Amino acid sequence: MIAMKLSISQTRKLFLQQQGLLRDDHFGRGKNAVAKAIEQLSYLQIDTISVVQRAHQHILRSRVSNAESGHLNLLLAEQQLFEYWGHAAAYLPLKNYRYSIPVMRGFRASRSHDVKLAKKILKRIQTEGPLQSRDFEDTRKNRTTGWWDWKPAKRELEYLFMSGDLMVARREGFQKVFDLTENVIPPDLDTSQPSVSELSEYLVLSMVNALGVATELDLGYAKSTIRRLAKIDLKKPIQQSISNLIGEQRLIEVDVSGSSYYTTPKMLEQLPLRSNRKSIRILSPFDNLIINRRRTNELFQFNYLLECYVPAKKRQYGYFVLPILWGDTLIARMDAKASRDTGTLIIHNLVMEPGTTINDDLVQAFQRGLARFAVANNCTTLKVHKCASKPLKSALESLSHIAE
Repeated sequence: MIAMKLSISQTRKLFLQQQGLLRDDHFGRGKNAVAKAIEQLSYLQIDTISVVQRAHQHILRSRVSNAESGHLNLLLAEQQLFEYWGHAAAYLPLKNYRYSIPVMRGFRASRSHDVKLAKKILKRIQTEGPLQSRDFEDTRKNRTTGWWDWKPAKRELEYLFMSGDLMVARREGFQKVFDLTENVIPPDLDTSQPSVSELSEYLVLSMVNALGVATELDLGYAKSTIRRLAKIDLKKPIQQSISNLIGEQRLIEVDVSGSSYYTTPKMLEQLPLRSNRKSIRILSPFDNLIINRRRTNELFQFNYLLECYVPAKKRQYGYFVLPILWGDTLIARMDAKASRDTGTLIIHNLVMEPGTTINDDLVQAFQRGLARFAVANNCTTLKVHKCASKPLKSALESLSHIAE
């Protein structure tokens, strides 16, 4: 039985509230705020693309204004986080480690590897301590220099990492430093493999907590990775978990534009919510708010594609387009690059969404948000190449020199 109806605006605001994007520094500031943010989001995606800023740094900075990459290494060292696979490579709360074990075991069972080399690698790390890929020689006679052509030791390190025999102890210059799992996790951590019902209930509850209000598809967003790597089909178990949680009154079914969504009684108590429209927020293409593109389109009417993977001639908006949030609405797309050599934030193309009204409030919000974003990326100068709105372009060009 559907308890109540929610508007799209209410649904968005609950989503933004749970994502820590409804107001500035929702989680606080500093290292502890970074830990709170990742626990709330359930994962923080790691990506190497650094046209502006690496994904994990950008996503954190959107929520914790003084977040630093060093915070992540500190949280790894303090055994609050670990690196593994979410729906992609990610930082995850270490207390949830056991829910990654089915993926580790499934990966180990479905992949072949060099057993002799694995034993040598494990022995060296046991004897010498944490090591990087570069600490192992490339013994191949014929090799290319492409990133895809990993040396045998690197392939085996990644296999041992995905299988759960090794963990990332820290990163040095963004390179993984591996150690034995037994040296990384605390001895009292629960490392028992969860049952399928435990795993599906965990996924449902963690996703509701991160999304606020969600469909069955949203709640099972991570199941494709688990099905592929752990060889577990979670569709029916997730449906059963939803049904059980509704029966226990821990979940409530609500109607959003005629579709069934799920939330919690505690979540609904937060309504009504107000959004902050003083400043725009410039999001990473990998931000948790928009990573589920179907959900983004349904809730925000924002059809988004990261076009760096699209041939140049077929790109509509640009190479590295960043979605722009104002209040509870995605209002624009910005193809940008942070030029670290010159300290310049370059806007190649800024496109407003249809129906967006350019007024004084929005112009001022853009000025504040872009100035803050530039400083966060160590840029003191702003250069605008293309912007369809002349008044907005003029206002942004007035920020050509940004105070540090």
